[in-house]
Amino acid sequence: MVSFFRLPLCMAALALLATAQPPLFRAQSPEPAVPPDPLELVTGEAQPVQNADQRAAVTKLLVRAYTISNVRPYPYDRKTVFTTFGSTSSDGSWQLEDMSSGSGFYRWNAQGPGYSAVNLYDHQMLYSNRPAVSIPVRLAQVRSAIFFMRPFIGPRATLRTAAASFNGASLTCILLSYMGAAKGATGGRHWSEAEYCIDTASGALITYSAAPGIYTLYDYSQAVHFRDLLVPNKFTITEAGRTVIEAQTVSVADPPKDPSLFQTAGLSQIGLGSLMTAPAIFRSFVPVPNASPRSAQIAVLHGMRSGTGQITDAELLASSDSAVNQTALQVASQWQGRGEQDDVEPGATPQSHEILMTLTFIGIQR
Repeated sequence: MVSFFRLPLCMAALALLATAQPPLFRAQSPEPAVPPDPLELVTGEAQPVQNADQRAAVTKLLVRAYTISNVRPYPYDRKTVFTTFGSTSSDGSWQLEDMSSGSGFYRWNAQGPGYSAVNLYDHQMLYSNRPAVSIPVRLAQVRSAIFFMRPFIGPRATLRTAAASFNGASLTCILLSYMGAAKGATGGRHWSEAEYCIDTASGALITYSAAPGIYTLYDYSQAVHFRDLLVPNKFTITEAGRTVIEAQTVSVADPPKDPSLFQTAGLSQIGLGSLMTAPAIFRSFVPVPNASPRSAQIAVLHGMRSGTGQITDAELLASSDSAVNQTALQVASQWQGRGEQDDVEPGATPQSHEILMTLTFIGIQR
């Protein structure tokens, strides 16, 4: 029996959906350590936020790190190129362009191996040249790294901080958990914590890790300056210690004064609402018969949740014991969740979602 709890990162009410760990796991099964990674920068003791002033200061750091490079408050035209690696059907060279006129119109188009899309929003109504709404996993990752790394800090979110350094720069790393599992946590990073490492001088986000095993590294060595923003000139996404995406910001500028770019002619109406949102977290507890209840192993996987509820493009990010790797991938490949179309009301845009799945294998006696 496998139980899943869906935790969308993009919702302020996220903590209300979190489900506590089973008492057996909490009481008897110590959590194994997060595995080392070149971009895992919290390696020592992280300090919990303990009062309102500390919480306000940490929240301010996180908000500034996001807004310092967020182009969306302005009319803009952002062009990105990226190359993907790692044995998926979308590997290769890509071009991505996002633009907004600032008057209720937003357009993004992408071109890559076997994929081409033009998506236009007219005051939240989506029009597209693609009837299918699925998005290749690597394209979803790049758009998440640009637009959807914003943290939401509700009243049940736990926060811890640690000092770190990277390439000679002094950083403040913030560990954020929506699960409740990190409440009262000690030591380094825990499996339920997202990690944001921020340059203490510029306030810019240097690394972001939504879950152990997956890291985005932002480079500002030739930063793009647009209005009052500081946009990274490139970023790299790694999984399990290997590079899967190398992206470069080609330009950020005011949008072209071409009304035809925001006209719906030749595009089909899809529905009201966004085609893509921030990744969602699924946390699962997997009973292991005839194993010691005092031991627990954890694996983190990444993939796409299709409109029918299946997990596609599943890949292993990290685990506490390689013995559970194959079983974790089998759980993901065989899982059939509730289909997206079951949840979508008439007229709403159907979606497929990038997901991060944490599986905790718990020993039980029979």
